[in-house]
Amino acid sequence: MSKLLKMGLAAAMAATMVGCSNSEPATEDKDTKKITIGISPDYEPYESLNTDNEMVGFDIDMVDWFENYLNENEETSYKFEFKQMDFDNIVTQIQGDQIDLGISGFTYDEDRKVEWSEPYLGSAQVAVVPAGSDITSIDQLAGKSIAAQTGATGEQAAKDAGGEVTGLKNVQDIMNALSANQYDAAVIDSGVAKSYAESENFTVLDGVLMDEKNYIIAKEGNTDMIDLINKCIEAFIASDDYAKMCEEYGLTAVE
Repeated sequence: MSKLLKMGLAAAMAATMVGCSNSEPATEDKDTKKITIGISPDYEPYESLNTDNEMVGFDIDMVDWFENYLNENEETSYKFEFKQMDFDNIVTQIQGDQIDLGISGFTYDEDRKVEWSEPYLGSAQVAVVPAGSDITSIDQLAGKSIAAQTGATGEQAAKDAGGEVTGLKNVQDIMNALSANQYDAAVIDSGVAKSYAESENFTVLDGVLMDEKNYIIAKEGNTDMIDLINKCIEAFIASDDYAKMCEEYGLTAVE
């Protein structure tokens, strides 16, 4: 092959490579921001662990929806990461900058020094008793032994009902103890109570001890994070997915 022919082939190959490069430009990756979330997966149907030790529930699906929404509509790419911990440690971890958000069925409490999102679910504190209990009304809770989750508003609701209140860290422990008749009643979130009552081992008493809503929390002063989350909540509630998920998990949509 002549030198002239070799040079011609090389030039043609170079032109072809340049042409491919111009027709298929490389896309720049988005900057990725990781947001860590403290969660206590003992609060079915909000969050719990399945038989494969995977977290499932309304809050898990909601956060997945948030991530997809942000990555479709924001210039920054977002990645949410859950960190499991006891419920009463979440606020401390937020205040210590160990996590960015708390999503675990939080209801408003003015004593919690955090930033609060817009509400994303309706809620209430209710009383649960073992099936067949002699207690048939919330008016009969005065003087009874009542279990409630430590650090949750259910503790205060149980005290307001006149009960002798014991705080336990884990809702599963509360319900196991109630099933074993170690307590007369438990005060928990209405959505959680409904989930446990489906087993027919428990009865949810008529009436509400405390009307509430569910919120997402961030460190006090971190309004940028809450503004971002509020944008997600607003879009989520306006979507068809929101009503479907509320129905799927038996939870109350915000009005």
